[in-house]
Amino acid sequence: MGKKLLNELKSRLKTRRDHLLKEFEHRLKEFKDSGGHRLTDTADIASNIIEEQVVMSLAQVEAKEIKQIDNALEKLESGKYGKYGICERCGKKINKQRLMAIPFVYLCIKCKEAEEIYGRLDDEYDEIYTNQKNNNPHDN
Repeated sequence: MGKKLLNELKSRLKTRRDHLLKEFEHRLKEFKDSGGHRLTDTADIASNIIEEQVVMSLAQVEAKEIKQIDNALEKLESGKYGKYGICERCGKKINKQRLMAIPFVYLCIKCKEAEEIYGRLDDEYDEIYTNQKNNNPHDN
């Protein structure tokens, strides 16, 4: 992967991270601010609880993405370019188009599909990866 592409991906990661941090802080403030209301109507209370759960769920998703971005940035900034763009599961290169679409991605298409199908990646499913040694045109 060329240095120009790596710098572009690094810039996109930092921009996305900054955006997510602002969103996360906004949601946290929203959550804290919503706790001060005294609601008496059961429907209002239920609605408020649901809204708080949605806000917290979104914050959790954002926090997870921030962590993934931090991991990708660490690989890029540590000078270990050999680790960035490599699937953490099977060790194959991740397609450049996939990295451009999701710069913090850490799984190739095959491994991500297996994770989505099986809900997890662990040793129990190693056979899937070892049996799929054929080249996937999406990950070359």
